Amino acid sequence: MDKLLFKRILVAALTILALVYVTYLLISANFEMYPTENAVMATVNNSISADGIIIRDETIIPNNSSGILSYTVGNGDAVEANRCIANVYSNQSDAVANSQADALQKRINALQESQRSARSGAVSIDVINNNIRSNLINYLYDVNKFDVESVKTDSDKLLGSINQRQLLTGKINNFDTQIASLTAQMEELRSSSGESIGAINTPRAGYFSEFCDGYEGSYDYTKLNEMTLEDLRGISGSSLPTDIAGKVIANVNWYVACEIPDDRAAELSIYDGSLSVIFSEATTDPVPAKIYKLLRNDDDNALCILQCDYMDNGLLSARREPIEIGMGTYTGLRVSKRAIHDDFVTRTTYDENDKPHKEQKKVQGVYVLYGSEVQFKQISIMYSTKDYVICDTSPKEGVLFNGETISLYDKVIVKGDDLYDGKVIS
Repeated sequence: MDKLLFKRILVAALTILALVYVTYLLISANFEMYPTENAVMATVNNSISADGIIIRDETIIPNNSSGILSYTVGNGDAVEANRCIANVYSNQSDAVANSQADALQKRINALQESQRSARSGAVSIDVINNNIRSNLINYLYDVNKFDVESVKTDSDKLLGSINQRQLLTGKINNFDTQIASLTAQMEELRSSSGESIGAINTPRAGYFSEFCDGYEGSYDYTKLNEMTLEDLRGISGSSLPTDIAGKVIANVNWYVACEIPDDRAAELSIYDGSLSVIFSEATTDPVPAKIYKLLRNDDDNALCILQCDYMDNGLLSARREPIEIGMGTYTGLRVSKRAIHDDFVTRTTYDENDKPHKEQKKVQGVYVLYGSEVQFKQISIMYSTKDYVICDTSPKEGVLFNGETISLYDKVIVKGDDLYDGKVIS
């Protein structure tokens, strides 16, 4: 064999042997090759997903007239019993003209109120500035939510605050000219259009809404405490008559009924914190809620009814949509469930003679790698999933046996055999 070829083969073989030997040393010494994960901060929302249906105390307002309606109240406005919510006109042009006249009257009233407030000196410039800032924030927020009804209300309030500031700072002496002009326009509209030929009144007090969807009365509001899961599954809408003027929601309390998995119902039954409902379409704000009824049976699912009392224009027209039942937000150190073990921790106490006494207790915790040493640290679990837990970084006094727990960026060992506190990995 050629000597040069033999040398090349020998060098290659020795190189491979050296690599194998080094690899063996690394594996056997391991440093023992214990995989670790850093404990990092994480925030999770504990929520239950469901398809909700809103149930309210609703009464449809019939429209027995044959004319054109011009509403005198807006969606979401509180109305008294027998309150006029719409005037009836013989034709569309009369209805439009009178509606425009009503809008002008509201602008006149707002200007007059601004003058009265400024002249009385009851409101300071600091209060007005704060009102302007607050109204502007609300306006931009509702614009971002595409809440048209609230945007109109916000803009009116913002304009009123700005008018008050102009009067109080002396930039404008009064709004007499503007009021006179608006009054003339209003009177012209009134005189050139026909008067109303009737009116629609509410049968009950409550919140008014023009929107009806056929679910009004689909389940008896007064019998919610008797509802079963089968009742919920059987709720459906019906066709609406053409002669309706809207509806009135007569009770401040309304309910969200849904079907949830039985295991989540069990979790919900022992939860003692505050609840919220997040609607996918009706509103972007979490709605405060409390449990009205939780019915568990032999089925895999359970009936959950939540009671709410917050209302806005988006919720007025909501009925069926996906929801999230919020059960709190947890912020802490995220740790893989694979890393959790049971082991003993030790604490030292001192008696009245200053003599130390050591106590041991088996607790739930994780093994943390500090340099080459393994230390066992107790954990306080705030929230758990099938894959990971969120651990409290500052548990209440008495929760930790020896007062020690994991810290941010600790190297938590997630896999390995023969682990114990104080082990040195060399």
